[in-house]
Amino acid sequence: MNNDVVVIGAGPAGMAAAIQASSLGLKALVLDEQPAPGGQRFRAIEQRYRRLRAAGKGLPASEQKGLDLIRRFRESDTRFVDQASVWDISPGGRQISYLHHGRSFTIPANAVVAAPGAYERPVPLEGWHLPGVMSAGAAQTMLKMSGHPVKGRIVLLGCGPLLLLTARQLSNAGANVVGLLQTTGPADFLRATPYLPAALRSATLLKQGLQLLTQTPLVPKVFSLTQASIIGADHVEGVNYRSRGGSGFIECDAVLLHFGVIPNTQLSRLAGVAHDWNEQQECWQPVVDAWQETSAENLMVAGDGGGILGDEAAEMSGRLSILRIAHRLGRISDQSLSKLAAPLQRGLKRLAAARALIDTIFHTPETMLIPSGDTVVCRCEEVTAAEIAAANASGASGLRHLKVQTRVGMGPCRAQMCSMAAMAMITPGIRCGQRPPPPATVRAPIRPLTIGQLAEADVEI
Repeated sequence: MNNDVVVIGAGPAGMAAAIQASSLGLKALVLDEQPAPGGQRFRAIEQRYRRLRAAGKGLPASEQKGLDLIRRFRESDTRFVDQASVWDISPGGRQISYLHHGRSFTIPANAVVAAPGAYERPVPLEGWHLPGVMSAGAAQTMLKMSGHPVKGRIVLLGCGPLLLLTARQLSNAGANVVGLLQTTGPADFLRATPYLPAALRSATLLKQGLQLLTQTPLVPKVFSLTQASIIGADHVEGVNYRSRGGSGFIECDAVLLHFGVIPNTQLSRLAGVAHDWNEQQECWQPVVDAWQETSAENLMVAGDGGGILGDEAAEMSGRLSILRIAHRLGRISDQSLSKLAAPLQRGLKRLAAARALIDTIFHTPETMLIPSGDTVVCRCEEVTAAEIAAANASGASGLRHLKVQTRVGMGPCRAQMCSMAAMAMITPGIRCGQRPPPPATVRAPIRPLTIGQLAEADVEI
C-alpha cells in the first residue's frame, strides 16, 4: 500500500499528526505496539472512561482532552495498525520493518513522523534490582490497565511531576503510600525563579503544576533528598535515606522510582540522524528544526522523542511535521503553510520557556546521579559501579570501551537502563560544561525477532 506518510507511535504526537494528515487528504499509516491508541500519557483511557461511566463518574478535564483526541484519531481517515512493534528503520528512514501478530513486514516510507515518546530516566540506587522495586510509570500503567494499585506499603522516591501525580493517583485508589521522598527542596524553587516570568505565559501549565504540589497525599514527606538506598535480602524491606534535614529509615514492601523522563532515541539513532546533548535536561536528543525535521529529509521526530515538552507540545509538533510534509507534496500553498504553522510554532516556544522552570525545580542531585561501590548499574549483565569505575581508571573513556571491558549495556535492554548512569560516571564534569561521550550505538533489531520471522518477512518494494 502506498502511503504519503508513516507515523510511528500513537501517543499525543502521533495521533495529532495522523489527524492533521487526514484533514489535508494525506494517506497516513500509523504503527503502534500497544493494543489501543493513547501512548503512555493516555494509556487505557477509553477503558477507564467506561469503568467510570458505569460508576456514574467522569474523567478529569485533562484526561477528557486525551479521550477527545483518541476519538478524533479513530474517526480520521487513517490506517491504524495496533500491536505493531517497529524493529528496524533504515538510514534516513526510507524503509521500516515491524512485527505484527508474529509476522515481520518491511515497507517503504516516503515520509516518516517518528513519535516514540519518552521513558523514565534510570537512576541506579543501591538495592534497585530487588523484587518490589519498579518505576512510578510502571505502577501508573498497572493502575490504568487494571484499576488496581500496587499492593503493600509503598514508598515513592525521586523527583518530577509524574512522581507527585502517581502518589496522588495511588492514594486515591486506596493504596497504602507510607512515604514520599523527593530530591526537590526550597533551594530548587529559589534557583528556578529567573524562569518564572517566561513560564507565566503558560498559565494552564503553571496551574497544573500548582495542583500537583498542593494536592499531594497526606503521607510522610521528605524534601531535599540527597542519598537513598533500598534495603532487603530477597525483596524490599525498607529505604534508608539522607536529606538536608537529616536521615531516617522507612519500612515498606514496594519502592517506586522516578527521576523525570528523557527522549526515547532508539529509532532516531538507528536512522542515523544528528543528535545533540541537551544541557538543561541532561540527555541526548535528535536535532530538529522548526518543522520537527531531522538531518534526514522527510524524517520528522515529534513529541517527547525530540525533546521533553509535554503532551500539549507533542500535539503541536505532530501537526507541524505533517504541515511540512503536505507542503512538499503540494497539498498546501506557501501562504497556507505559514498561516497554519505560525500559532503552533509560537505555542512551542511558549511551552519551551515554561519547561525551563520545571527542569530546574525537578533536578536530580549529583549525589544520586552517579552511583558508586557495589550498586548494580547494568542489571542485565550485573555490572557494578565499582567495575565501571575500574574500567574507566584503566582507560575506558567511552561507552564502547566500557562494553568491551565490562559488558555494560550488552543485555536485552540495549543499554537503555544503564547508559545514562555509566555516562555520568565517566564524565564527572558533565554539569560543568564537559561534553559527554556519544550515546551507545543502536543496531537492529531493536525488538526481539526470530530467525524464522526474518526469513519469512513480507517485504514491500
